[in-house]
Amino acid sequence: MEAKGKQGISLIVLVITIIVMIILAGTIILSLSSSNVIENANTAVKNVNKANVQQVVTLARAEYNLLSDEEKEGKTFKKHAEDKLKEVGIKEGKYEITETGKVYTIPVIPKGFYHVGGTVDEGLVISDNIYDEGKGTSHLTTLQGNQFVWVPVEKFSEFVRYDFHLIIAQFTATSRGTGKYFEIGSVKGRTKEIDKMYASIKKHNGFYVGRYEAGIADGMTKPTASTTSLANGQNIPRIKRGLYVWNYIAWGGTFSNTSSYEGGPGNDNSNGAVKAARSMYPDDSTNTTGVVSTLIYGVNWDAIMRWYKECGINVQDSTGMGNYAGGPGLKVTGSEETYQKKNIYDLAGNIEEWTMETKDIYTRAVRGGGCVSSSIDGAVSARHAYSPSLEHGTIGFRIIAYIK
Repeated sequence: MEAKGKQGISLIVLVITIIVMIILAGTIILSLSSSNVIENANTAVKNVNKANVQQVVTLARAEYNLLSDEEKEGKTFKKHAEDKLKEVGIKEGKYEITETGKVYTIPVIPKGFYHVGGTVDEGLVISDNIYDEGKGTSHLTTLQGNQFVWVPVEKFSEFVRYDFHLIIAQFTATSRGTGKYFEIGSVKGRTKEIDKMYASIKKHNGFYVGRYEAGIADGMTKPTASTTSLANGQNIPRIKRGLYVWNYIAWGGTFSNTSSYEGGPGNDNSNGAVKAARSMYPDDSTNTTGVVSTLIYGVNWDAIMRWYKECGINVQDSTGMGNYAGGPGLKVTGSEETYQKKNIYDLAGNIEEWTMETKDIYTRAVRGGGCVSSSIDGAVSARHAYSPSLEHGTIGFRIIAYIK
């Protein structure tokens, strides 16, 4: 009887011990959760996976090269690399592996947009019209929505401005008046737009750029004179094939040495390309999509140039890549298939495109050359600068959209 009693007491002690351990475990979990330790640990795992995925792919390449032709039959390197990633716990569908061994993070398709077609390596296209979902990357006019292409930025440390000889420094007080191109984004009175854009790109490994140059808004006719007054935030530009480009538009209103962008000319709150670009998907409560739009920054343009260079595209001589001098003059958006690279059309030639870059305290930069430029002086990576109040038939703009 005494032995049975001791067993009963031992069982009770064991049960009490387990209950206490469960309570303590719950307390620790709650403590970890409240201090974001679990979230940080998950992030760490994600980052480790991302840091190691290229190494796994490199090893997979070495292994694949040792396979016999019989072993390779019916199995591409891409499939072999994807299998290896699964073996080490990298989630399927998280990364895109190319046949050449490049690794891209598969982007988020933001709220209000739909995957039209294409891979990251080819140029992944999205549209803000559900009708376009899955239609493919053909630029035919059957696509109805505004279209954007994903630009990968796998290494945030390389998200910097380039002239493709040297890294170009960001704005500093000493760079004013030196005649060097720089970029500023300090908006008075509110959170800096450029900071939000940088944070988004760091988090999501890229951004979306307009597949085409900005086209005219619904109801507008072919521009033949100033359109700046129409860039008032009410006329929304469109990014589709076959539209008249929105040209004869100032960067941002009348020239001014005082700007809501500290240290730069023009006023981004005045009618112009900046205001029109921001009106598509504004950074306010009226925007129900998952992106914010703005005029392309120089650093965004150079991210595209870096991507192009990595894929073997010459960014300093754009012969055959765009509509330049000696051609038929200004064309509608997406007029020639040969003028696209990575599903982005007319980045070289046709019209020069306003950017958020500036030069000294008097001018804003345009990129990409136009239909009166040469394919070298106006190459896809080229920079020129004009007064922000200039309205010209060969100057338009391009829009980017960063994920909220």
